[in-house]
Amino acid sequence: MSESPKPASHPENATTLPVSTLSDLERSNWDQLLAGTEQPDSPFKTMTIATCTQRGADARMVVLRGVDEARKYVWFYTDSRAEKVLQLEAFPMATLLFWDSGQQLQLRLSIETRLHTDDYIADEHWKKLAVSGRKAYLSEPVPGSEQPQPYPGFPEQLADKLPSAEESEAGRKNFAVIECRVLAMESLHLSRSGHTRACFQYEPESRMMWLAP
Repeated sequence: MSESPKPASHPENATTLPVSTLSDLERSNWDQLLAGTEQPDSPFKTMTIATCTQRGADARMVVLRGVDEARKYVWFYTDSRAEKVLQLEAFPMATLLFWDSGQQLQLRLSIETRLHTDDYIADEHWKKLAVSGRKAYLSEPVPGSEQPQPYPGFPEQLADKLPSAEESEAGRKNFAVIECRVLAMESLHLSRSGHTRACFQYEPESRMMWLAP
């Protein structure tokens, strides 16, 4: 049963690589995902989602909004009219890609997605979203639609200000939460002294293993 993510605590500084055991590495990876939702300067604050289409593959950057390590779920938001929503409805399986250039660490999550728009989960996330975040959902043109000139993604009268809380509610109809059930997580740490690669599979059965880089 789907639930909204609950705040999770983690060490102020995530465990640095390399680590000696698969269990330690898995925990370090999830700690850094959690940091992506809590620390503004975390390299895991944003991620690439790769989707399938009738024409092939597609990819774009999104913001990580929630992490549930215990249940192995992550969340991000999008405009419900965006093309990626149609893609995920047709092909719910996707991949999330994270990269930390400082640590030379890549995390790749194989996921199954579920869309939330008109339910209590979307409502709960919307209530937590600041008006600065809601501003992006006030666009009248559909994302990706052709425009006669550059368009900022929100009404022109809001160019140099934020909407009021009341004004921001107009964006609720365009707001969607993408729930991602993590089926597997693969990590790759690059180092001159030797690379480290591992896979943590959660479904259909739970197992972890070292891989050749």
